[in-house]
Amino acid sequence: MHEKCPNCQYKFERETGFFFGAMFVSYSLAAAQMITCLVVFWHFIDLSPLHVFLVIVGVAFLLSTFNFRLSRSIWTYLFYRDNSKS
Repeated sequence: MHEKCPNCQYKFERETGFFFGAMFVSYSLAAAQMITCLVVFWHFIDLSPLHVFLVIVGVAFLLSTFNFRLSRSIWTYLFYRDNSKS
């Protein structure tokens, strides 16, 4: 990730360990994706438990980079204040 926003120069990491909380956001995203895969591939498509497990592991692996960036973005937006509007 960039250190600062290219448009508004907002510094993303406000203090050391700022993104530690993003780990919990990432965990929530991954859990939601895994539960969704479980429901879709086991109940609707009716795959065997082993195949469902392999699909869930594959989806979690493929979406890990996306979850990393998305969780950091969500965590940043929780604490972001737009000072240009005041």
